[in-house]
Amino acid sequence: MANIADEITKKLFIDAGIKKGMHVLDIGCGRGDLSLLLAGMIGAEGTVLGLDFDESALTFARERIQENKLANVTFMQANLNTLSIDHPKFDAIVGRRVLMYLPEARRVIAELSALLKVGGLMIFQEHDSTMSPGSVVPMPLHNQVNRWIWDTVEHEGGNIHIGFDLWSLLAQKGLVVEKVRAEAVVQTPDAPYPMVPIVRAMLHRIIEKGVATEDEIDINTLEYRLAEECEKTKATYIREMVFCAWACKVLL
Repeated sequence: MANIADEITKKLFIDAGIKKGMHVLDIGCGRGDLSLLLAGMIGAEGTVLGLDFDESALTFARERIQENKLANVTFMQANLNTLSIDHPKFDAIVGRRVLMYLPEARRVIAELSALLKVGGLMIFQEHDSTMSPGSVVPMPLHNQVNRWIWDTVEHEGGNIHIGFDLWSLLAQKGLVVEKVRAEAVVQTPDAPYPMVPIVRAMLHRIIEKGVATEDEIDINTLEYRLAEECEKTKATYIREMVFCAWACKVLL
């Protein structure tokens, strides 16, 4: 199935105004998912610089760029909490699921704003657990798995209500918020959301934070058990809300 997060992100970038020829900064780029998406939208005449603190993730991102023969995407290791880069100003600064992990997100956005051209765009997508999960009929296993994921994020210091903070984070000196919207990640009986790969990727973190034990999760049977619950309930299920926001830098 298509990557739901990427579908939402691409629509966000189009609506916010990402265009051919733009020079874009991708903060918290990780393994390069957004950078690759942006590369296809800005074309050969544009550039993307991806920043992340995790050198192993950046190594993987660089390999992906080489495989895709993209000459206009580069990556650099950087700590967003103490950001200092020497670079011409950008047309846009973007991030996905990054502000939720920054203890001083408002300050970081103010510092990032200095790297934007006048008229430049600040675009963020953040996932939020405040209003989810949700279903008309009980989905106890789905709810439990959802709690494992979000409880781990919260134990790691993540802001699980970041979506509701986006407007206030962006509404500061020199920035005008143009739009904040939210979209539900919806699972239907014929289109299940891939929760097991997420749990598998987070497994050691879930256990390390004491959210659940290996026996409680039982990763080898989890997919079957979730599918069984889907088949039994035939329910539509909302796993989380995705908040999207963008602001424009103005001349003071």
